Amino acid sequence: MIVFAQLVTDPRDCVYLPGRESRLEVRLVGDLTGEEQDRELSGGVRRFGRTLFRPTCSGCNECVPIRVPVAGFRPSKSQRRVLRRNLDIAVEVGEPDVDLERLHLHRRFHEERERRRGWASSAMNLEEYVDSFLDNAVPTLECRYRLGGKRVAVAYVDESPRALNSVYAFHEPELSRRGLGTFDVLVEIEEARRRGKEHLYLGFLVEGCISMEYKRSFRPCEVLVGGKWVQLGAMPSLL
Repeated sequence: MIVFAQLVTDPRDCVYLPGRESRLEVRLVGDLTGEEQDRELSGGVRRFGRTLFRPTCSGCNECVPIRVPVAGFRPSKSQRRVLRRNLDIAVEVGEPDVDLERLHLHRRFHEERERRRGWASSAMNLEEYVDSFLDNAVPTLECRYRLGGKRVAVAYVDESPRALNSVYAFHEPELSRRGLGTFDVLVEIEEARRRGKEHLYLGFLVEGCISMEYKRSFRPCEVLVGGKWVQLGAMPSLL
């Protein structure tokens, strides 16, 4: 791994929990080997573009890495309903790409999150989209979802020898009743199983943040606590 820069960010308002400050340990890297990516994921490190990061917040440990062991996963009753609700969605997995349809879908999704969940404003242009989702340090897949010929969701997923890693997903806000976010994770779990992977990494579980708490519903799942991966709920005091 070639590291071009390494730093710890200045404190800033936490995007997950209001009233708290956050800091990140950040590395700007070149390409990662599959083994390096597996090691980073196992250590709780996340990736966006060519940036590796993990929280290093003073007095707060609420960002807990979470992953799903795909061999043991079985969808819950409510997740099975989501699968049935979306039987008419066409799913394709391929190479990442960019066009105006993707960009406009991302904007609609983000604007809805700004209104309903207080996300910071973002008006991503084509160049920023490429930097975020196409210029990747590791091999990345694009999951594409269409309904009646219209693209209704897009997700980006890293692939390494032992895992898939869910990076980012966005979907049509007008179809909220379909549960497209849940549907996408279920598709990613099945894709990981199909490719013979051990885990699907879901990023951080953050209690008290509605945008992150949903991840605990994909059980059995594991969280990284004290440097060890343990099953969520295995201990009375564990989340």
